[in-house]
Amino acid sequence: MINKIIPSPQGPFTLKKLANITKDQIVGNANINIKNIESLEEAKSNSLTFIDNKKYISSLANTKASACIISENIYNKYASNLNITFLISKSPYLSYARLLKEFYPNLKENVISDNINMKVMKSSNISKNAHIKDNVSIGKNSLINSFSSIGPNVYIGDNCYIGNNVSISNTYIGNNVNIQDGTIIGQDGFGYAFDGKKNIKIPQIGIVKIGNFVEVGCNCTIDRGSLSFTEIEDGVKIDNLVHIAHNVTIGRNTMIAGQSGIAGSSNIGSQVLIGGQVGIAGHINIDDNVQIGAQSGVTKNIAKNNIVSGTPSVNIKTYLKQAILLKNMVEKK
Repeated sequence: MINKIIPSPQGPFTLKKLANITKDQIVGNANINIKNIESLEEAKSNSLTFIDNKKYISSLANTKASACIISENIYNKYASNLNITFLISKSPYLSYARLLKEFYPNLKENVISDNINMKVMKSSNISKNAHIKDNVSIGKNSLINSFSSIGPNVYIGDNCYIGNNVSISNTYIGNNVNIQDGTIIGQDGFGYAFDGKKNIKIPQIGIVKIGNFVEVGCNCTIDRGSLSFTEIEDGVKIDNLVHIAHNVTIGRNTMIAGQSGIAGSSNIGSQVLIGGQVGIAGHINIDDNVQIGAQSGVTKNIAKNNIVSGTPSVNIKTYLKQAILLKNMVEKK
């Protein structure tokens, strides 16, 4: 079912044609037929990928992509000996944005189409005031409440509850999922590349994948993946007013309290407890069974079974010592 809600690319295009669009230099085979743009980890043969951070060099060495957009600096230092064709770019992120528009030029075409390719099981109940768009499938015994918008490109499983004024698009939802009023799932993430004059929007072509027995509170936002998934695994519980950015993964049975925000491409492990008003930076890993105190600012990876607090977050024992020392310094006469 997931494949039915993921957009299909145009093409294929030769790498030479793509290089002409971005004005990038080819190192390797210019005649490769490129069928899609994919992430380093998920790329297949005849796919194009990109890298703009040296921390992902190990993923580049193992990618199955046929070609990669890369900066001259990273290429010369880390990648010149790799057996892959490269597009050498002054701005890999900008080149990636421009080429995504070639592969996916019509992303918004079916946003306003209603009741096309719709499949709803008879045992489900949809409010007469709900709005069902293109390519929507709803399983057994699910309820869609008033003024909610479902679609395009949505699969909702069995025994799900969708509250009032909810917007869901580009999303796969498992069974026994509750989504409360006002939440928005599957809209574009925050991605832009500067071309020297203005910020260019990067097309978002991925989806949100939500497992079974997940609960999402009121007025939350969960952005679709930029290329693949933003994923909420089984048993996750999310409080009100939580923001989850694109490409985030949240492991099983993790709980997130209200007004927290998780920046893009961060991985949260299983059975993690995140207090209220926590901010988590992008591209970091928080391992299993971590506990994060309220109003913490997490800027670095956290190993499993740790308890942290503060901004920037530190081990709870260090945080408490700091608090005591600061209190004594301020009150000292």
